[in-house]
Amino acid sequence: MKGKFTMTVRARSFFEVCIKANIIVIIMAGLACTIDFSCYAAGLTPNIPEEFEATGGHSLAFGGSVATAIGGMSAIRSNPALLALEKEYSLNGSYHWPVAGREFYQVGVIDGKTSPVAAGVNYTSALDDYQGLASKSNGDGLLALSKDSPIVRRASMALAMPLGRMYLGLTSSYIEARPPAEVFLDSSVKNAKGFTVGFGAAAHLTPAIRVGVSAENLANKKMSHAAPTFYRAGASYFAGDVVSFHLDYRRRQEVSLYEGDAPGISLAGDGENASSDGDENFINVSSSIKVYDLLRLVVSSGQTKTANISRMRMAGGLSLINRNFNFSYQVLKFDVSSELMQHSLAMGFDVAI
Repeated sequence: MKGKFTMTVRARSFFEVCIKANIIVIIMAGLACTIDFSCYAAGLTPNIPEEFEATGGHSLAFGGSVATAIGGMSAIRSNPALLALEKEYSLNGSYHWPVAGREFYQVGVIDGKTSPVAAGVNYTSALDDYQGLASKSNGDGLLALSKDSPIVRRASMALAMPLGRMYLGLTSSYIEARPPAEVFLDSSVKNAKGFTVGFGAAAHLTPAIRVGVSAENLANKKMSHAAPTFYRAGASYFAGDVVSFHLDYRRRQEVSLYEGDAPGISLAGDGENASSDGDENFINVSSSIKVYDLLRLVVSSGQTKTANISRMRMAGGLSLINRNFNFSYQVLKFDVSSELMQHSLAMGFDVAI
């Protein structure tokens, strides 16, 4: 009876804190929607297609930027060095309902058991056809931009190895996407194809404190319209397996195809396809809390700023985690002033080998 009372008080205290932060409101609003999420009111859409920054796994609940918080499938792109943290062989998958554009999925395999060098593969694609860059006329001689990702498929592979208290990792992605110049859908136009590279490093300053840096999509000149460069840095504090706190900074290359003072495409013009010099800066804080036994609650909040837009983001998630299985439901509110939210389901299985 005493144990049950302790559990109730502990869980209640955590949820009271989260309600004050409006995270539970976000998660419950998402759960209340139908599977096609048609209950959302119209509002602003994200600056860029959400697939660009979706690294998979449980990263969405952490605000989408994780330089040190978690390993697993998201580490393949966000910080490959973190693959070396866990000695596991796992199968992972996630499905995303973005605010705008096609639903997309990610599947991956992580092998940290069979070799001193950990390896991981992450594949991203969508079941539906690309919606096109220009979706409809806005009445002013311009075509409104579709925020659907031009990605046809993205396959990323990463390697990582431990060096004492340090971890180093390399990653590379093969990307196939619709070409940046395509305004209306044209099946005769061939897909753009190319490779990008990245790296990551992490270190334990103490058993409880971890720091890390990473870069994704370097050497992306050919594919910058579909794979902007990301630079990430972060620090994490772990109080055992009960609670952890994370601070992340992310700098993203601006994609002028979607961003700028007047995002739109002239009916008579070609538009600019290359990424400009303006970058997005994103600072995010997040926490993972073990509510009870297998149940974890993740909350995060951050500020993102481009040359002309500043937004406050908020995210959260609920996870069931044990030694051989994990499952999570996650939501991200890319702008707290909007009613639009991105949703994701993720799961993973450890395989005995």
